[in-house]
Amino acid sequence: MVINILAMDNGWPKAQLGILLIVGIYFAINSVALAAIYGSMVSLLNTGLINRHTNKQTRQLNISAGASVGMMAVSVIMRMVLLVALTLFGLLILKLAPEALIIGLVLGQVGFLIDRVINK
Repeated sequence: MVINILAMDNGWPKAQLGILLIVGIYFAINSVALAAIYGSMVSLLNTGLINRHTNKQTRQLNISAGASVGMMAVSVIMRMVLLVALTLFGLLILKLAPEALIIGLVLGQVGFLIDRVINK
C-alpha cells in the first residue's frame, strides 16, 4: 500500500521535497533552518515556474517554432531574474546565513533534476 502511494505520480516533486526536508532538518540542528527553508522555497518557486511554462507550451501546440523559442527565452530570463532577486533579498535584506540559503537552493535544484530524470 505504501509503495503504491509513493509510486503514484501526483505531480509533486518527491525527490526535491525529500532533499529539502533533509536540508531543513540538518540546518535546524545548526540553528539556521530559516535560511535553508528560504533557499528551499526559492527553489520550489523556480520549479513551479518551470512547470507552469512547460505546461503552457504544451497546451499551445499550434504555435510556431519562433514563438516557442521566444516563450522559452522569456521563461528563462524571468526565472533567473526572480532567482537572483530573491537570493539577494534573503542575503542582503533578511540577513540570512549565506551557506544555508545557498545549499538549500542548490540541493533543491538537484532534487528537481532527479525528479525530472525519474519521471522520464
